[in-house]
Formats: sequence, structure tokens, C-alpha cells
Amino acid sequence: MLDTMTVRKMPFEFPDEIEPDFMDGDHERSFSFIAGSLLLPHLEPYLIRSMRAAEKHVTDPVVLEGLKKFASQEGQHYQMHKKFNDTIRLDGFPELELLEKELSDDYHRFTKTKSLRFNLAYAEGFEALTMNAVKNMMEPNGFGEDLPVFLQMVEWHFVEELEHRTVAFDVYDHVCGGYLYRLFVGIWAQWHFTNWIRRVKNYMLKVRPQPDAGLKDVPAETMSVFAQPTSATSLMPGLLRIYLPNYTPHDVEISAGIQTLADKYSKMASEFNT
Repeated sequence: MLDTMTVRKMPFEFPDEIEPDFMDGDHERSFSFIAGSLLLPHLEPYLIRSMRAAEKHVTDPVVLEGLKKFASQEGQHYQMHKKFNDTIRLDGFPELELLEKELSDDYHRFTKTKSLRFNLAYAEGFEALTMNAVKNMMEPNGFGEDLPVFLQMVEWHFVEELEHRTVAFDVYDHVCGGYLYRLFVGIWAQWHFTNWIRRVKNYMLKVRPQPDAGLKDVPAETMSVFAQPTSATSLMPGLLRIYLPNYTPHDVEISAGIQTLADKYSKMASEFNT
């Protein structure tokens, strides 16, 4: 299932202001989400630049079509996350600007100084890890009904991550190839961006620690997504798979319920754009 890619322009609108601890007082999960969202307007343009640099080397029309749709989907993702980020009230976190600049500088440096092979292997490392995490969180049927708008944004984004799960792998394999290089650069890439997310989260927690009183009552729809345990045990089979020599995302099966969600967001986008 989920073998086609659709570029969707979504209608999501966010409140003028969102408190940084918007998950009803759960600072760690709120700040982890914010850190991941802050990452994307820097990382996804880098992925797009890497794909566009590879485009002239792609001779397979199927791979080329996938590359173009991947770039278009990622363009919609980072613009929507930037829109969300702009609504978060980040007063009181002055070092976030420096952390974002450091990340932006890294990605522009990679584009300018690293080989195309490195940049494509980095892209595949990101896509492989996020595919596994997203699949673990989303299946079989997504996050549930009556979601707040920020969770709808996440669900739409995650659906499209699963839709284009094969593209970075195919482009790397078609243009460059090489298992060991992809493995080592991919593992380093995964450390690079997850370490940045962890640093941002820890910085925000240092500035605004969790109150001693503990959490407020967190809405069920929020808890169902972000407070369920994502254990190493549940993630391990997928993680191990992406590091094996015979790994290909084409063999990863996606539940039928994710296709239902894809159709739902296609309809929402179509209604918004007509």
C-alpha cells in the first residue's frame, strides 16, 4: 500500500500564539516537538538542494519523477513547519537563534563542500530513520479522530514521509551506490540531526524546567501520540533492518489505514485549492 506520491498544499492555520509548553505542561515532550519542528526549515531545504544537484545525473524516468515529487513534498513540509514555528512564543530562549544558525551553517557547508554522494547518503540516513520512527508511531490508522490542528499537520507530514520513503534510497543507489558508504554516512547523519534536537530540547528545559507540581491533565488525543512509550524494543526491528546490506525501503509494507489517511489529506488539500 501507499505506492504513490501526492503533492498537497494544506490549509492548516495556527493560533496567533502558542505557548512553548503547549502539550498541557509537559515540557520535555513539548520542547522535543518544537526542536524537531525547528530542525525542518533548515534540513528539508538541504534535502531539496541535494536532490536537485542529483537531478542531472538521473537517467531513469521513474527515479526522476520520484525525485521531483519528493522535492515538492518537502517544500510544502518545511514551509508549514516554519509557519507553525512562527506562532510559537519563544521569548526567553535567546540561544535558540544561535543553535539554528549553527544548524543552518552546517547544511549550507555540506552543500558547498561535501560531495554529492555524501549529501545523498545523508538524505537517505535521515529518510530511513524517520520512516522507521513514523511507521512505529502511525500504524495502523494514524493518530485518531478530532485532532488539534498541530497534530493534523504532523499526521499529514508523516503520511507523506511514508509516501516518499523509497526516493532518497533510489536516488543514492542510481547516482552513486555503495552499501558501506551509505551505512557510515547515514549513521553519522542520524547522530548529527538527533544530537541537535537533543541539544535544543535540553537547552529549553534548562531555561524552563518542568514545574515540581508535575503535569497538568494532558488531553487524550495528545497523550495517544506523544506520551505512549516508544521503546527501543518496539523500534529495534525496523532500525536493524535499515542497516542491513539487503535493506531496501521498497520491501517495507505500510498498513492500509495509512492509505486511508493519504486519501483524507488529498481531499482536504483539493477542497482548499479549488
